[in-house]
Amino acid sequence: MARAPGRDQRAPMERLVRLIGALNGRRDRTPLADLLTAVAPGQPHDEATRKMLQRDLDHLNALGYDIRNVAEPGHDGVFVMRARDNRLQVHLRAEQRGELLRAALAAGLEGMSRHLGGDDDTIPGATSTTAAPADLDLVQRATSRSCLVHFTYKAERRTVHPARLHSGPSGWYLTGREDGPGGIVKEFVVSRMSEISLDPPGTAEPVRGPVRRSLDPLTWEVDQPTDVVIALPAEHRVLAENLLGTPAAVAAVDAVLWLTYRVTHRRIFRFRIYELGTRVHVVSPADVRDELLAELRDLAGVR
Repeated sequence: MARAPGRDQRAPMERLVRLIGALNGRRDRTPLADLLTAVAPGQPHDEATRKMLQRDLDHLNALGYDIRNVAEPGHDGVFVMRARDNRLQVHLRAEQRGELLRAALAAGLEGMSRHLGGDDDTIPGATSTTAAPADLDLVQRATSRSCLVHFTYKAERRTVHPARLHSGPSGWYLTGREDGPGGIVKEFVVSRMSEISLDPPGTAEPVRGPVRRSLDPLTWEVDQPTDVVIALPAEHRVLAENLLGTPAAVAAVDAVLWLTYRVTHRRIFRFRIYELGTRVHVVSPADVRDELLAELRDLAGVR
């Protein structure tokens, strides 16, 4: 049978298979020479072969693999391929992965970052452009519980009253007022913060002045503001506040906490309630409860 016109894809596919086999053949690190041999067996390791290898590595990373050069600067390349479920990389957009990571951190699932493209500090020599999960969790806790936060930033020790945590061009940002002359509200890239420590809850002062609008969609003014009351056991309060923010009011009814939130984006609020699951109960108002029940019935296919 005649071959259909067009470029023969067999050779590139075989090359990618050999490359993955070479990376899987070692438990820890694969030298550059082994990968060059895999992509071009029997050929010299010249500039053309190196460029072909780089294209193949870029292609595999785009498909959801996680292959990194962990060699020290100035040394020959040493590559590591981390095992993970790449479906999240392929099927979720970057902003969706960021939202899922935020929810995972709030739930205490720090290991989720390995599946969402976060860096793994256990890989020697790997560089990080995103906040380590433990650091991000600390900053999130400081923001949600009004803790005065101390950290080193640009070689200086800082003390900051946190206002909010949000994403941006360089990853996650902390916005807050730094102690010192003028009390200026600033933004700090969380991945560049180190030696982070928190004072007890309630030690931070409210931040007044210009604060960048939050990129958290829960705070967007999409719907008419509505006060929503949820009930939950006290043991789940921190998780609820990590997902929903600081409540406008708190009351205790028969050993159960009632938290009141001013909701301006009902759809996102419902999504956060779904994340909390059976830990919480929506007390009022009735129309918000009806929206939740109608959406859940629709998702479950119940008419």
